[in-house]
Amino acid sequence: MTAYEIVETDASGLMRRYGLGPLSAKLLQAANLTDEQVTEILSEDTDLSFSEAACVKTCCARLLEARQNNEKIFVGGDYDADGICSTAIMKRTLDRLGIQNGYYIPDRFREGYGLKKETVAKASEKGYTVIMTVDNGVKAQEAIAEARKLGMTVIITDHHRIEEDVDADILVHPDLMEDRFSTLSGAGVALEISRGLIGEDDVCTALAAVAAVGDVMPLWKETRKIVRNGIQILKTGAVPALSALLYDPQKTDETAIAFQIVPKLNSVGRMNDISNVNTLVPFLLSNDPKAISRYTIQLNQVNEMRKQLSDAEAREAEQYCTDHNFEIIYSDSFHEGLCGLVAGKLANRYHKPIVILAKGESLLKGSGRSVPGFDLFAFLGSFPHLQAFGGHEQAVGLSIAPEDLEAFTEAVQVKMKETDFVYEEPVTKAILVRENEIGFDQITEMERLKPLPKELSDYVFAVRGPEILERREMNKVTKYRLQLAAGELEAVLFRWKNITEPEEPQYFIGRFSVNRWRNQITCQMETEAIL
Repeated sequence: MTAYEIVETDASGLMRRYGLGPLSAKLLQAANLTDEQVTEILSEDTDLSFSEAACVKTCCARLLEARQNNEKIFVGGDYDADGICSTAIMKRTLDRLGIQNGYYIPDRFREGYGLKKETVAKASEKGYTVIMTVDNGVKAQEAIAEARKLGMTVIITDHHRIEEDVDADILVHPDLMEDRFSTLSGAGVALEISRGLIGEDDVCTALAAVAAVGDVMPLWKETRKIVRNGIQILKTGAVPALSALLYDPQKTDETAIAFQIVPKLNSVGRMNDISNVNTLVPFLLSNDPKAISRYTIQLNQVNEMRKQLSDAEAREAEQYCTDHNFEIIYSDSFHEGLCGLVAGKLANRYHKPIVILAKGESLLKGSGRSVPGFDLFAFLGSFPHLQAFGGHEQAVGLSIAPEDLEAFTEAVQVKMKETDFVYEEPVTKAILVRENEIGFDQITEMERLKPLPKELSDYVFAVRGPEILERREMNKVTKYRLQLAAGELEAVLFRWKNITEPEEPQYFIGRFSVNRWRNQITCQMETEAIL
């Protein structure tokens, strides 16, 4: 259960300097943003930039040379939302330029992450002379060497950390671009190449926005502008395939993208044994209403199956949980594509690092998820048992030989006992606001701050001792009608959150929004806690 710290904030300075209302000003003040960050958040400048970096220009020049020489370009993508959108952006760009091209996103289970030398060899056999990665490639040393041996031009476009020299002909990466592009996702990098070749393109911008949200990129600098532009494009319905995945395109924001679009795209890669992630690219680029409708139905079915299977596997995995401070759980019935989801659910529930492993063709493959304050990547990185390993502080992917599982598990438990890690309950700061500071104008003003970077999205507001006019239990929610100085506030509690309701509430804690329904406008709080 999350703990809350009620904080009082004097935001009068920001209110005067920027002409802000109390809710926006208190949120910005509590986040301790710099003046530069506040200015960026409030800026109405949404014009996208064109990168002048040498790597982008060199890449564009080589692709145009390929068109002139009638060469074929092969695009190697990745199976998550960022990689899928990156592939679609590059496919659309090359098509618009009239360049012969093909693409391939690897099978998550049979081939794994990244460009493989076998794929390179097949591309060469089919007459491709330029091979180009999107959202991957900085670790594809074997594939790069194979391509160079076959005389192919190698273009790597990626945003992941560069840990060793990349022996490509051209490398396009945020580290080699101007500072304002430092927050780009893989699709963001692809977008800059696309813009250098075909200029403004709403479909490519919207895809890059979805990818940035899906890859949880920092919503600052150029990425912030990409997401803001993408949201406005999605509201117009200019990308019909993405619109089909939204409940209501007119209400699109970063939250809608994160919960309505991204999981559906990711589900195909996770369930690649019953679906083909490569079919997502033509879907995303389609303008055929019937084809979009048919595919959307299938996509929703795959996503629902993903939900059901991950819930069932989480219940099974719980049965294997022990009192150890680090759990390694294996079952030959687990689905490899769902290991990360299951590990995340259990890590959040039991407040300890969890690794979930499934049976692969010859190895056990899976994912680990951590808890705040515990660097899972650093902890596991030195174990000799691992056949493959990658990730970051809070999430890792790994492979291990079946015969090494017992020794690996014992070694992990020994090392865990030697650490001094103690899980501490996360504390969320709740910004105290007075009743007369809450109203329609104040809540709608906060829309100016969107999309909210993590520095702002982690905060909630607290209302102290409001008068409760009514409490109603409904099918999936409980609603409180609260009397405030400027009118009424509807506090909504979703049942699945299991929020405790004290008899005499002192604080209602949550996030404010305006609900527009059947010509009625209501100020709401999506309640996270009642204290």
